[in-house]
Amino acid sequence: MEQHIVVSDRELIKIGKLTSTVGINGSVKITPFFFTSDELLDLITNYASELYLYSEKTFPRRLTLSSCRLSKGTVTACFEEISNITESQDNLGRSLFVDNEVYAEYLKKTDSIIKYMGYSVKDVNLGDIGTVVGVQRQGQKLLIVDDGTGDEKLVPFVPQFIDNIDDQNKCVKTNLPEGIFG
Repeated sequence: MEQHIVVSDRELIKIGKLTSTVGINGSVKITPFFFTSDELLDLITNYASELYLYSEKTFPRRLTLSSCRLSKGTVTACFEEISNITESQDNLGRSLFVDNEVYAEYLKKTDSIIKYMGYSVKDVNLGDIGTVVGVQRQGQKLLIVDDGTGDEKLVPFVPQFIDNIDDQNKCVKTNLPEGIFG
């Protein structure tokens, strides 16, 4: 499934997936897509007034968030439109989307490294490394970079290796240590 869809001339961006039920009142766990659970919670509580539930065989369904909280790598949420365990089970596996404008505003106003998705990575010594296709945050922050051959490289996103970030040209300029890729 794509990370974005266009519906009625509105671009929606995938932010998570409903992965399990919690209790009998219809609460669900949302596993973030690219985000940490903290970032997902911030996005849906402070930026997104409209959320959409979608699977490939359905039209996006607008959801109203009634409550949410952090829960070990996920966000536990209640929606007004999902009121019992049967409805929450019926929606498991569906993706949660937000309007692209809300997503862009969130990225502008926060320090999330997700905003570098799609940026090129160029190193002082190694030259063009590739394009950022993902992020990883286990321990240190890493950019997942596709070099065009399908071989992904992990680039540490730490101040000592980042020379400059050019937002206008969408480029992360690095000065990586010799032998970092083997």
